[in-house]
Parts: sequence; structure tokens; C-alpha cells
Amino acid sequence: MNRHTRHGKDGSFLLAAKLAAVLSVSVLVTACDGANQGVQIGNGQNPDPVVIDFPIAYVKTPVPTDNNGVFQQTDLREQITFDVGGNLFFKDRASVSAIDVNITEREIGDMGAVRDVEMAFDGSSVVFAMRGPVDEGLDIDDPNQPTWNLWQYTFETDELRRIISSDLTAEIGHDIMPKFLPDGRIVFASTRQTRSQAILLDEGKGGFPAVDEDQNEFAFNLHVISEDGTGIEQLTFNQSHDLDPAIMADGTIVFSRWDNAGPQNNEVNLYRMNPDGSNLELLYGDESHDTGANGETIQFMQPRQAEDGRVFALIRPFTNTEGGGEVIAIDTPQYVEITQPLAPNIGILNGPAQEDATINEVLTQPGVPSPGGRY
Repeated sequence: MNRHTRHGKDGSFLLAAKLAAVLSVSVLVTACDGANQGVQIGNGQNPDPVVIDFPIAYVKTPVPTDNNGVFQQTDLREQITFDVGGNLFFKDRASVSAIDVNITEREIGDMGAVRDVEMAFDGSSVVFAMRGPVDEGLDIDDPNQPTWNLWQYTFETDELRRIISSDLTAEIGHDIMPKFLPDGRIVFASTRQTRSQAILLDEGKGGFPAVDEDQNEFAFNLHVISEDGTGIEQLTFNQSHDLDPAIMADGTIVFSRWDNAGPQNNEVNLYRMNPDGSNLELLYGDESHDTGANGETIQFMQPRQAEDGRVFALIRPFTNTEGGGEVIAIDTPQYVEITQPLAPNIGILNGPAQEDATINEVLTQPGVPSPGGRY
């Protein structure tokens, strides 16, 4: 074994958000100005002049529970969820005493959901996925409920807008996990499968989105779109999900791909490609899944590149760990698997390629409490 060294009560939060600055919360790097315009930096209590602080944007959401109040386990293979009650908030300082501002309440009240917050490179705005408001006349899983859409909030102007303005176009598919590209476009995961459906139409067949290989829900593939909502292009064509795109220092896109070709090949690995979808290749993970805290089988999610070139990722089983896992750092510049270095380092390095990114004791064993929590 290789060790890698429907709603809760109001106001209850997911415990899996402890490493927010790394994986789920966007940190602002620039301040906004202008009288009475947008969210302003410094509108809370006076900060301690000795403490270095920063603004923060985050999602606050109820803990998902079933009708009996029991925590509802999530499955990373099921992305089309609708846990009503979440909103996007902003604080001018990452402090308990700082005033929190509800950014999305004006659109969804407490009858929608928010996820996947990402900061613009210049700190001027955030882009995220939002769903709602829920149609109370329909079952929560009814396909006629609102889909996940991409939204953008600009701090200086207080503008909250959907990236795709047309209701008809926006509701064609579920759009989640947006990230800004250096050229200003947005890469995201979507079920709309624009190119795949166009090919079907060219072949004289009806256009329809494909479902994943478990035939459980529509497959997510990576797409790009301009910030004004035009120019949607499909980049990947996986038969199951492609998720969590992120930008590498060299301009390539790293993401999590669910390789699902039967019982012997059912895993989520890290891949990378060019921003136009070319040069797709496995980056890491095909033979490194038995690397949980106690040798459990884990999957590689939410990759982010660090300044030193390594890739941070969230490792977790498919399900039954309260929606969370452990954050690790992977030495992808030198390894393709946990003990398999790249060709120039064969015979020199022997691993492990993974190490814990936190000091907490985090367990990835399903159904077992984790002393250090989960992320």
C-alpha cells in the first residue's frame, strides 16, 4: 500500500469546506471603489492593522438531508443535483466579524442553489453556477425544473447577470464548473454537447444529449463560451463525465475525467489538453487509485496547479464520505503514477508522487468519521 504522505436546518453548513481558499472559495485580490457602487472593500468593522487579511466570496448552503433528517450522501458521478437553499455571499475580510453580503438572493431568494465559484484573473468579478428558483409545482427531480446556468457578478457595478441571456439557449443543458481562460473566455462542464448533437443532425439523426455509460444522467463534457454568452464550442467527447477544468501555467487545461468502460475500468483520472481540445493526454492517476488514507480506492477531483508546478487535487471515493475527501499535492512534473516517474527520472525517483496538503488527519474510508474533517 502506498500512503500519499432534502435540506438541513437553516444556517447549517457543509463541513466539507474547510480548505475553502484552495478548492471551493474564491479569494479577491483587488479592491473595488466608487461611491455606493457594488460590493465595497472595507465596509465591515475596522480590521486589525497587524493582521494581513483579504476579501472572500463563498457559498452558504444547508446540509442535504433526507425526509428523516439523515445526512444525504452525494455521489461525484451525479452532478445534476438541486439542494435548494444555497446562495453566494461576500465578505470584505475573511473574519467572523466581517459583514456578509448575499449576492444572489435578488434572483433566487432561498429557493435556488449555487456552486463552483471562480474569480476573474483581475479580481473584478466572479463566475459561478446557479440554479433556480425551484418550481414548487414540480418534483425536485423533474426535468422541467430550471437547469444549472453560468452567472457572473461584477463587484464595482453590482451587476449580476446570466452569461447566456436567452432563456431558451440557457435551458438547453446543465452548465457547471466555470473557469476563466487567459483570453477571457470561460471553460465549463456542460450536458449540452453542442458538437455531438450537431454531428447527429448531420447524419440525419435526431439531436440528443448522450447519457453517461451508467445510463444514470446526461454526460458532462467540457465546452468554452465567450464572456458575452456567444461562441459555445464543445472541447471533449467523453462518454461519461469530464469535470473540474482548471488552467495550468503553460496554458493547458487540466481536468477530471471519469473513465467508465465497464467494471474493470471505472475511475476518475486527471487529464490535460490544449484550450482548443487538442493534444488530449492522461496526466496522472490510472494506476494510483488505491492510495486513500488506509489504502481505500479513491478518485482524483478538482485539480489546481500550485506555483511550484505540482497539482493539488481532492481525493475521495465515489460516495459515502459526506461529500468530502482529502486534499493532496501531486508531483505531476516528475511522475505519471504514485511510484512511476516520467522517463527522464526512471531509476532516479521512486515516489511517492502524492503527499498530504494539510496537517489534519483526514480519513477517506467510506462510512467512517474523519478526525480531521473532510474537504
